[in-house]
Amino acid sequence: MMRILLTGLILMMAPVLHAGEQRPCSIMLKFGHDKFGPVALYNLTLQTTNRTGRDVSAVSALFFNGDGQLLGNTELSCIGSNGPLGAGSTGECSKLMQTIDGKMMEKFGTETWTAVVNTQLDQLNSIRQCEVIGFRYSEKRKGDKITNSGN
Repeated sequence: MMRILLTGLILMMAPVLHAGEQRPCSIMLKFGHDKFGPVALYNLTLQTTNRTGRDVSAVSALFFNGDGQLLGNTELSCIGSNGPLGAGSTGECSKLMQTIDGKMMEKFGTETWTAVVNTQLDQLNSIRQCEVIGFRYSEKRKGDKITNSGN
């Protein structure tokens, strides 16, 4: 009986123990194309381990610069090609933070587009740490249509 009670207590505390940890996160710049030309996509990415005991589809996170100054908050999706981040699994959670599209290049030219892309990268690269403050749990398993419940 004591073992069952202790196991239940540990499982209930797992999300609390995992939330609040600061860990490295960063912006990944990816390039693509739309019908107007090149596109720059800035994705905030974070590697995390799901210690909650339930599948996680997203995490709510605060993000900070290298000096520990709070820059903002966002929800990062943890749904990859294999579905939500399973209990006990480690994986990437990410959020598209900004897009600079081909329409801008068409309107202002290559030089201005490149300057804007580099300026945004400099600003967003100040993000160094993320703190997970909550979880969005997945109601369904792999292969099912995914629905979410709050943390």
